[in-house]
Amino acid sequence: MSIKKMVVTALIAGGLAACAHTSNHKVNMRTASVQQLGAYDWQLVEAADRHGRPLANFKSNSALKLSFTGQQLNVSGGCNNIGSAYQLSGQDMQIRAPMSTMKACAPDVMAQDTALIAFMNDQQLHAGLLNTENAQNAQPQLWIENRRGEHLLWRGVPTATAQYGQPTVVFWEINPKTQTCQTDNGAVQCLKVREVSYNDQGVKVKTGVWRNFSGTIDGWQFNPAESQVLRLNVYEVKPAGATDDATATEYVYKLDQIIERSDVNSSKHKHK
Repeated sequence: MSIKKMVVTALIAGGLAACAHTSNHKVNMRTASVQQLGAYDWQLVEAADRHGRPLANFKSNSALKLSFTGQQLNVSGGCNNIGSAYQLSGQDMQIRAPMSTMKACAPDVMAQDTALIAFMNDQQLHAGLLNTENAQNAQPQLWIENRRGEHLLWRGVPTATAQYGQPTVVFWEINPKTQTCQTDNGAVQCLKVREVSYNDQGVKVKTGVWRNFSGTIDGWQFNPAESQVLRLNVYEVKPAGATDDATATEYVYKLDQIIERSDVNSSKHKHK
């Protein structure tokens, strides 16, 4: 089964002034490097106009996350994933031709996607770090402002790659039915998972056998109404003081993307 192609929505951004501003004052920012941006996952904490009023359609409990990999950025946590190439020159950020998935969601979540695109579309974006005295700040803040004086404020959380190193990428199919299994903490409801392989064209070529999984997947929530295929980043973690004994190795599983999803009451598959 093919992974649904991403569709392209053109967004244009131009050059910017030297520092962020609101209607009444300037915001002092430090220039961010590509390396600093890529070391964090940026979680949206504020969306406001030049007078500090909340921007319409941005959810107060937004789960939007902005991430940077090299010269690519991605926004997730809304209805659709939005990705783009970008260029950073000092405090000027130029965004080029983002790609967006085309999934339908609740109206308020879709409205937030639209508001995010409207914030960036044909805008001159200005970006910098607010509270970072050095690259080791545990939670730096990233300010991004458009030419209307509207801004998005993001809080940085160190990426799993920064904490654990490069991940292994795997594809898991998640069964909509759980199964009771025994763990060191007694009987629990385990996920039933099996590994899926795709070829270079995104066509499913192989599936493994079902097995129980009692761990957790960060950034993902089980839905018994859907069968899903997830792309996961798996990080190998050696506990402090552990030897090379493989039994001491722990793993962190983080959702990268939901590749396929289908309603358990329908044979029709949906792709993200």
